[in-house]
Amino acid sequence: MKILENVLKTFIDVPDNMLELTNQKIIEVESFGPINEATKLVIGKVLTCEDHPNSDHLHVTTVDLGDRIEQIVCGAPNVAKDQYVIVAQVGTVLPGNFQIKASKIRNVDSNGMICSLSELGFEEKVIPDLYKDGIFYFNEAKPLGTPALAHLAQDGWVMELKLTPNRGDLLSHLGFAYDLGSMTDQPVRLPDIQIEELGNKNPYQVKIETEGCGLYYARYFEHVTIKESPWWLKSALLASDINPINNVVDISNYVLIEYGTPLHMFDAAKLKSKTIVIRDAYPKEKVVTLDEVERELIKDDVCITSHDEVIAVGGVMGLESTMIDEKTTSVLLEAAYFDPKRIQKTSKRLNLRSDSSLRFERGVDPSRVKLGLERATQLLIELADAKVAKGIAEAKNHPYENPWVNIKKDYFNQALGVMIAEEELLSYFDRYRYEVKVEKDSYVLRAPSYRNDLIIEADFLEEVARMYGLDRIPMKSVDKPLPGKLTFKQKRLRHLRHHLSNLGLYEVITYSLLAPEEVHRYNKLGTPVSVLMPLSEDKKTLRQSLVHGLLEVISYNQSRQQESVAIFEMGNCFAEDLEELHLGIALSGPWHQNLWKKEKVTPDFYTVKGILDTLFEPLGISLTYQMSQAVQDFHPYKQATILYQNQILGVIAEVHPSHTKDLDIAPTVLAEISLMPLLEEGPLMSYQPISKFPSITRDLAVIVNEEILASDLLLMIKQTAKKVLVKANIFDIYQGSSIEKGKKSLAFSLVFNDSEKTLTADDIDQIMKKIINRLNFSYQAIVRS
Repeated sequence: MKILENVLKTFIDVPDNMLELTNQKIIEVESFGPINEATKLVIGKVLTCEDHPNSDHLHVTTVDLGDRIEQIVCGAPNVAKDQYVIVAQVGTVLPGNFQIKASKIRNVDSNGMICSLSELGFEEKVIPDLYKDGIFYFNEAKPLGTPALAHLAQDGWVMELKLTPNRGDLLSHLGFAYDLGSMTDQPVRLPDIQIEELGNKNPYQVKIETEGCGLYYARYFEHVTIKESPWWLKSALLASDINPINNVVDISNYVLIEYGTPLHMFDAAKLKSKTIVIRDAYPKEKVVTLDEVERELIKDDVCITSHDEVIAVGGVMGLESTMIDEKTTSVLLEAAYFDPKRIQKTSKRLNLRSDSSLRFERGVDPSRVKLGLERATQLLIELADAKVAKGIAEAKNHPYENPWVNIKKDYFNQALGVMIAEEELLSYFDRYRYEVKVEKDSYVLRAPSYRNDLIIEADFLEEVARMYGLDRIPMKSVDKPLPGKLTFKQKRLRHLRHHLSNLGLYEVITYSLLAPEEVHRYNKLGTPVSVLMPLSEDKKTLRQSLVHGLLEVISYNQSRQQESVAIFEMGNCFAEDLEELHLGIALSGPWHQNLWKKEKVTPDFYTVKGILDTLFEPLGISLTYQMSQAVQDFHPYKQATILYQNQILGVIAEVHPSHTKDLDIAPTVLAEISLMPLLEEGPLMSYQPISKFPSITRDLAVIVNEEILASDLLLMIKQTAKKVLVKANIFDIYQGSSIEKGKKSLAFSLVFNDSEKTLTADDIDQIMKKIINRLNFSYQAIVRS
């Protein structure tokens, strides 16, 4: 944000030590200097203009500078007698460090230069056609000898602020004036705006049908004249890095930097209805924005519509179909308050960043919306000859108010290590324009509407420190060491890391950028996100799976004679508007081996499943698995989705043999799981004493159709005998000559125990009978003898 001295002083008296005060008390200053670097420019009047005796294009002029008359040779074709011009005197330094000296031009003395706008540092695209090929001159008389830059509104300084995200209130001159007024104990002057409504009744009405808009005003203007803006307005915009367009559009941009109120001007003749409806966008609704790009909207976007036709993307950008052009004669002026979070998401997703969207994202002051509307109305009457219709069409949805914050009276002094008297503290609150309730042991504070960043006690502490002076706070060490502790999430992640490390797995950190065509190979979280300026095309798009990196590590190690690779990674995976923490595990080559006995453990699908079960079961997390063939590069019959509470969290699989061949690695098994649902703190773990009564173990083998899942049978067994069944495992699956074709045999080991009594053989027989009956009824299971 750039603060201009000429604009700021309309609201408040500007102190001489502006740079020092801003740096120490308000915000860091990025740069500070004059708007225009030219020196000693004055107003002059051309008294005579004659052809140069030794040139066919030069002119010899005499120019009245107020205190003297100088002869100046000028080559501009448009110089003429009686013009009021800008003169660079001898000794003037123009932008680019160009110094004016007395000289002879073709044997004629010349003491100065009559300036063009380009010589004053203006870019050609902003120079009016009338002055592009020659000097600039004023259309009305100006006081001779007075500083010329003041008549172009190019005098004074410009200060660029290095804003932090929380200080959206400083994105306007009025907002900066309020903070400056707090620091210097000055009142802020608001202009007295009087609007004379001479037109007919405002024909428009407004309806809000979305939670994304809290406030909307619409004012109608007729007989609008589109023309160039005056120089004071152009200069203010140029100094703020905004290109002037025409008087109507420039007015909306000027009010933006002046009051921080984003406005939008619609060509009323291009609207198809007198009813303006603010609604959520329809899914896949398409619009063409002012930059002539077609964009697709989603439901979270806010739309401004007329006759259900979108005329603007709320808070972000207008559309080409309703833009102001040279034929515009009637204007509908919009001033609104939109939900900052919605605007931020829309702007980011559409890659549309504008000065207006920036302010909506940071939070516009709702109480200043109508003020901005009135200021723009005043300027449209003054600069565009507009006739204002009677009344403002408006709609209000949900008003926003800053919260009340209760702060103990001793909080500020204890936190800052100083002694600030209550009377002084209350004066700070008054200068900051807080609402204050003084209670016995606390202050209850509410910040003004333009300070939506003050919501907790620490925010108010920072403000008190600024007012008191950070340089006055003593530098001393903290006497009491602060006790630290891990959060629930940190504890859980530490447990997972330690457990996997204890099993012999090594933690790795892999690169999070991939080639765009690879991002959905193993997993699809959503729309890919790519960096704008990648180091290379194969490191352009953010990963949606950890598998790429794990397989790269395996390939790297095995190509360097590291046959056994057992690794894991905890890292974030990304999609548009999404970031998830994942755990990836990969095993390749022999995992454990006994060289003395010449034995090796080669990991398979069930090895990784066992690792996951032993990893999460002590945390009270019971994972289930479901057969899947979703990923083409995984073995079609050795992959499964991982579920927790019926929510898919990830995948466990053996890499397809053809894919391991392409990667030149040994057979590999892996798992990837989203940790997000598993990092939420649940109910406390409960404990129960070990039973003092003996357990009874029974084996059960049943024959079922081969397509029936063992997990389904196991679940039914647990449901049937859940009161006394303490453990149930599958220990055998068999298909062979003694089993009918299309069938398979499943053998279960069941452990029973009752914590209140000793189970008898009859008790177990009855339970086994119930289990067999339910398995037979549901799955036609036959007990194998």
